[in-house]
Amino acid sequence: MEKLIHVALLLVTVLFSGIASVNGKPAIPNENNLIKVSSFKLAVANTDFALRLYRQIAAQPSSTNENIFFSPISISAALSMLSLGAKENTRVQLLRTLGYSNMSRNDAAEVQIAYKYLLQQLTSENNELHLMMGNSLQIQQGFDLKQKFLEDARQYYKAEAVSVNFEEPEKAKEQINTYISKKTNGKIQNLIKSLDENTVLMLLNYVLFKGNWVQPFDPQNTYEADFHVDDTTTVKVQMMTRTGMYHSGYDTQLSSTVIRVPYKGNASLVLILPTPGKLAEVEQNLTITNFQHLFYSLQIGSADLHLPKLLLKKSYQLKDVLMTMGITDALSNNANLSGISESAPLKVSKVTHEAVLDVDERGTEAAAVTGVEAIPFSTPFQYVFDRPFLLLIAEHNIKSVLFAGRVMNPTV
Repeated sequence: MEKLIHVALLLVTVLFSGIASVNGKPAIPNENNLIKVSSFKLAVANTDFALRLYRQIAAQPSSTNENIFFSPISISAALSMLSLGAKENTRVQLLRTLGYSNMSRNDAAEVQIAYKYLLQQLTSENNELHLMMGNSLQIQQGFDLKQKFLEDARQYYKAEAVSVNFEEPEKAKEQINTYISKKTNGKIQNLIKSLDENTVLMLLNYVLFKGNWVQPFDPQNTYEADFHVDDTTTVKVQMMTRTGMYHSGYDTQLSSTVIRVPYKGNASLVLILPTPGKLAEVEQNLTITNFQHLFYSLQIGSADLHLPKLLLKKSYQLKDVLMTMGITDALSNNANLSGISESAPLKVSKVTHEAVLDVDERGTEAAAVTGVEAIPFSTPFQYVFDRPFLLLIAEHNIKSVLFAGRVMNPTV
């Protein structure tokens, strides 16, 4: 009987205003120029995949007029881990769709080494980014996985192996959801709604992110405002506001006003506000070339930022989207995942992703010290996010898009 793999991807990202207390760069053991070059190529590929995936999700009929939020790096990491056990055309499709065709001839090995380096950078204890990312293999009791797959998953992705009895789906679901809840500090609960009793392996990737604003918003300045969902719908939101020095500008290629809101850890929340009526056009034109141009063309200056408080929660079944993008064999009866196990034919049955975004003025700790900025006397340009906008969270060191989304209505 055919056996199933369920890929579950989780994201919790919480943007807070606290001040990080540790300063320094992560120490990467045994790094060399080759690994750095590979990591740069991996980051470019991941960013390209992030934007292609965003366009696919936005184009789905179910996403029309809906908020969007997901972690492309979470999805990339889980599918890259799956490629450890893929062979022949199944592996080729995975690597090609993820954008890794620009790696070396031995691209699979280069991808894994680069991922190990990337994860070390992102999750180092000395990194001010405060990002926790992990992988887990939920394995059917008694199912025979290849030792090399287990060792590679542990070496390159720090994957934790957990024994589960999928033959009792309800108990397995409860066990896995409890595991997920603990790993995400309770932010994601009941991700798994159902399990097939033929499941033998679940690949889990989770990301827990607490971003600390470099310059926090003052809660006393937050006010109630109108957010224009469309030409006929307006909702009330809590609008945070702050005047300070930001990288910002107008991008003519995307017909959008753009501002970068920095936080500790050499990363930024990139906010993109399309000209009215241009949202769909901007989404379809958001390529890696346009994003890189946008990101590096912004100029520092005084800005008056008005941003609604956000609490978004989105769940996705990504199987159809990924098949449209080119991952067909792994998700069908043509799958060759014999590098995982040869005891039974395997295929991926589901790719589940859930993401939570919480944007607030305050941190979990009271900020005893705040930064001091010198603001010029000239009138600051006003950026008011009171209509649908896009957001990307980009890490500057590895030059990757960690999270992507669209806010159509901040209140749902």
